[in-house]
Amino acid sequence: MKISEIGETFDKDYVGRISFFSEDYLLDPDILIIDLEHIKKEISDFQEEPHEQVPFLTAGILKKLIQKIEQRKKQLLEYFNNGGNLFVQTVTEKKWTFDVRNSEGDISQTSFDVFELLTLESKDYTIDIKKGSNIIFPDPLFHNFFSSFDCSYRFTYTKYNGTSLGVINNTKQCVSVLTSKSRGNIILLPTVFLNAESWEDFQDLNSSFVKELTSLNAELKNRYKVVSEFSVPEWCSGYYLSNEGAQVNKLNHLYQERDNLLQKITAQQTLLSTYADLKVLLFATATLLEEKVEQVFREFGYEILSAEDNRDDLIIKYKDEIAVIEIKGQKGSGSEANAAQLMKWVSSYHVDHGYKPKGILIVNAFKDKPLAERLDQDFPEQMLPFSTKMELTLMSSTQLLGLYLDFKRGEISFKNIHKLLWNTVGRLEYSINQISKI
Repeated sequence: MKISEIGETFDKDYVGRISFFSEDYLLDPDILIIDLEHIKKEISDFQEEPHEQVPFLTAGILKKLIQKIEQRKKQLLEYFNNGGNLFVQTVTEKKWTFDVRNSEGDISQTSFDVFELLTLESKDYTIDIKKGSNIIFPDPLFHNFFSSFDCSYRFTYTKYNGTSLGVINNTKQCVSVLTSKSRGNIILLPTVFLNAESWEDFQDLNSSFVKELTSLNAELKNRYKVVSEFSVPEWCSGYYLSNEGAQVNKLNHLYQERDNLLQKITAQQTLLSTYADLKVLLFATATLLEEKVEQVFREFGYEILSAEDNRDDLIIKYKDEIAVIEIKGQKGSGSEANAAQLMKWVSSYHVDHGYKPKGILIVNAFKDKPLAERLDQDFPEQMLPFSTKMELTLMSSTQLLGLYLDFKRGEISFKNIHKLLWNTVGRLEYSINQISKI
C-alpha cells in the first residue's frame, strides 16, 4: 500500500512526499493526501522577488502553472474514477490571489480557486471563520480514524456538498466533509497533526496513522465496491466488450444520482439541524441560551451592541431606540430578583450613556419540564407591580421562539415585533401556533 502526500504533515519514512507542480504522477499512490497550504507555498516559490518590490509571478510562469493545474485536475478525475480516496488538509481561504507581471512590466492580479484545484465547485462550499478543538465524529469509522490525531478547526462549513463527518461538540456546525466523486471520495479534514513528546512517540504515531488510514481507505472502497478482485492490465482498459461501454455510462449515471441524493440528504439534514438548534430556547440556560437569543434578535434585524463583562446579557438597537435584555434559564418561574437585576442594568446604562433604555426580561422558565407540563405562570403575579412600574417587558424564551418562527414564515414583520416589544409593559401577550406535539 503506497501512500503519498503533497505536504509535510507525516514522516517521509511512512508517507512518500510529492509536489503538485512536478512530474509526480497522482495515480501512482494507492492513497493520496494533499495539504492545500503546501500547494500555496509551491505557487509562492515560483514568484520573483526583486529587491524592495512586491513578489510577483511572470506571465510565462502563470501560463505553465495553469497548464499543470489542468493536468492535475484530469489526473484527479481519473483517480476518482478508479475508486481513489483523496484526503485533504484544508485552508481558510477559498481563493489565493497573486500579482502577475507581463513582459511590458505591467502588474495585474490572478486568483486560484482552492476548491477547483480539487475538482470541486467553489459555489457549493461556504465557510465561517472560527477556531477551536472540541470536535466529535459520530460515525464510528471516522471516530476511530480521527482519534489518531490531535484535531482542531479554523472554520466551519455553513454550506457544503456531501456528508458531514465531524461537528463542533454540542452543535451541528460541520468541520469535516466527505464529498463523493465518481467511484471515489474527497475527505475534507479538519486541521490535523501528530502530537508527540519524543521522536519514538512520533514514529509510533505515524505507524498507527498509516494503519488507520489503510483501514479507512479499504472500508470506503468496500462501501462502493464496483471492480473485480483480480488485477487487469492497463492496456485492457482501452477495450470494451459487447455493451460494456453503455454499462459503464449507466454506472457513472448511477454514481451521479447517488451524489445528487447525498447532496439532497445533506441539505435536508442542515435544515433539520436548524430546527434542532432553535430548541435550545426551550431547555437551555446560561451562555448557550444567551447565544441563541442573540442570534434570534440579530436575525430579526436588530443591531447588537457590545456589553461589558459581568453586566448586561444583551443590548440591542433599532434606529435611536435601545433595549437592555436580561436572559435567564430557570427550573422554576421568573422572579422579582430577575426584574431587579434587569433594572440595575437599565439604570447603569442610563447613568453611563445618558439614555434610558427599554428593559426586557427573557426567561426560559421551568426549563426541565416538557412544554405541556409548564402549567404555572412564567411570571407570577407578585412580579407584576414592580415590572409594570418600571415599564419592563416580560417574555418567555418559548414566546421568543414563536415570534421567530412566525417571522421566518412572514406572518409578522420586524417592525411589528419591535412595536410589540417596546409597547408591552408587564407580561408579553403573544399566542404561539408553530410549536406542536408529535
